[in-house]
Amino acid sequence: MHLRHFSFILSLFFLLQSCFQEEEPVPPHEQGDMEEGRASLGFYYEDQVYFDLYSNVEVTSSSILGWDLSFESNTGGWTIRLNSAKFMLAGNSRDTVFSAGLNAGELEMKFDRSDGNPDSTAMAEWFVVSDDSAWSNRYVYLLDRGSDPQGNLLGQKKVRVDMLGEDYLLRFADPDNTQDTTVLITRDPSRDKVYYSFDDGIVNIAPLPDQWSLFFTRYTTMLVTDEGEDYPYLVVGVLLNPNGVAAVRDTIHGFEDLELDDIAELEFTTRADVIGYDWKYYNFDAGVYTMVPDMNYVIRDRNGYFYKLRFVDFYNDEGVKGYPTFEFVRL
Repeated sequence: MHLRHFSFILSLFFLLQSCFQEEEPVPPHEQGDMEEGRASLGFYYEDQVYFDLYSNVEVTSSSILGWDLSFESNTGGWTIRLNSAKFMLAGNSRDTVFSAGLNAGELEMKFDRSDGNPDSTAMAEWFVVSDDSAWSNRYVYLLDRGSDPQGNLLGQKKVRVDMLGEDYLLRFADPDNTQDTTVLITRDPSRDKVYYSFDDGIVNIAPLPDQWSLFFTRYTTMLVTDEGEDYPYLVVGVLLNPNGVAAVRDTIHGFEDLELDDIAELEFTTRADVIGYDWKYYNFDAGVYTMVPDMNYVIRDRNGYFYKLRFVDFYNDEGVKGYPTFEFVRL
């Protein structure tokens, strides 16, 4: 075997062992053809789309107004997330008296960071884990439910979460203590999250964890002003499926030139917002969104296949914004 080829195979072996240790190797296969995908978010980015690269389909689509909180459903996990597509915020009162009055101006209102790290969620302090046990701090949080796609405010809720065995006991009310409600959130072993709406109860939002690759949505992230100050902002972009999907922005190769042999040079990450939103920018002179050139990505899906992907448009065939269009090839 040629020394160069042997070195590549050896490097690729160690890369895959270190990054994806529990995955089975993908059998040899031919490179796929160029395909085009599109996520239909809508003019106001009112929908969230779960997209699967392997089958090139929108698996499911739902309104950003469909849910408020998600509860980790995996055994032993207790992460609660806000629906950041609505710019939701949560403030920890550090008080356990549910009837106490809460004022957002007196609390540090936080949002869930877009990197997917459970330690960077707004309600990360609601529980404590020690050795093999976990318990609730019983803190009362004030939630700002954010706004709808047209910018109308959705109001506030106060919440407290307890544990009942392996399940969640959610108590919530309006800030004036009316509409006081307690519900049991039961884990679903077939899903990684259970979604809850203050209006509709438990709702079916996401497909099964092994049915999708990319999540197209509005989400809240931290930007930096020209003065260097951090501030949260709503963006429109892509988040990764945390169940076995990884990606990297390729700054080394051109899209046409990138081949499977080249992935050994790339450092993959499971950080949720690695693709993110900045593959496009708003051209104020033209009044349209424009794709940033040479923003190429390589994605490893849950089946172990690698894809190269680039965005080519943000508009549908009728010229309506909110329809990210992309080209991709299975390597």
